[in-house]
Amino acid sequence: MKKEELIKMKPHGELTVKIARKISQILDKNEYKLLYDHGVSGKNVGKIVSWFGNKDKCERETELSQLDIAIIEQNRNKAIALVEIEETNDRPKTLLGDALCVLMGDHICFGGNYKILVDERTILIILGKSEVSHAKHNEKRNKYLCEKVMKIKSGLSTVNCVIGNVVIESFSGEEEMETQLSYAVKRALEGESSNGKS
Repeated sequence: MKKEELIKMKPHGELTVKIARKISQILDKNEYKLLYDHGVSGKNVGKIVSWFGNKDKCERETELSQLDIAIIEQNRNKAIALVEIEETNDRPKTLLGDALCVLMGDHICFGGNYKILVDERTILIILGKSEVSHAKHNEKRNKYLCEKVMKIKSGLSTVNCVIGNVVIESFSGEEEMETQLSYAVKRALEGESSNGKS
């Protein structure tokens, strides 16, 4: 991808909305619902928050992070995939912070009160925009980050640490991000169907 194309990335949030809409096209609407955190308010648009503590409601002082996209089962509130898209950078401290702030939480909710459950079949996907034209050069680093996050995850005692898999990848442009996210979501959906439903 050329440098000029990298500069043409959409303003914050617009890219997430566009990608969320494209991802919704690969979902079976009878089985899955897609929620996202940018765009015009609606029944599928609102804040997706990871938070800690024993209270029934998220408060400002217990909020750890906000996610961009959640794919949940239509008839239950269980997440198949949780997605955070960093539209401006793929710095390791940002990617690690995104992953750990979800895993260190005890709850995830949508729109302030709709609780989203996670389990070992849930996949957490973190995508960051690379500053170079070939995001592939960050594969080794991102693999290293994933391995360390999974080790840290095994030592946590939080509710969200049961999330089964974490994917961290870099993208250099919209098309590459869409490809990576579509692939990760399809893998998550196949994992769900192969494990069966309870």
